[in-house]
Amino acid sequence: MKIPEEHKKLLKELGLGDKDFQCFDGESVSYEFDETRGVRIYDPYYRTSYQEFIEVDGWSSWSLEKDTFMSDLLEETRAEVERVQATIEKPSQEEIAKAMQKRFSKKGV
Repeated sequence: MKIPEEHKKLLKELGLGDKDFQCFDGESVSYEFDETRGVRIYDPYYRTSYQEFIEVDGWSSWSLEKDTFMSDLLEETRAEVERVQATIEKPSQEEIAKAMQKRFSKKGV
């Protein structure tokens, strides 16, 4: 699917990268342009790196709406995950090796 440069600029503002443009085949991944609303992508299977919410019909919100609902939700979640992971004691490489050896050693051989 051929995408004009001015549309690529708008799609990049949605968070898409150059590799994402290879996914646009006009069927399973496509986009629409509107002079007053910007662009929106059709990507029902999340084949691109688009990180925001995609409606059940497969369409994202319009770029000029600046919808960051998913990013806003995930930002708080990421901070909590990082906090919890910092408190968890991780096993050393030696402990992992011993556990794997115990688990996968052949018995009776």
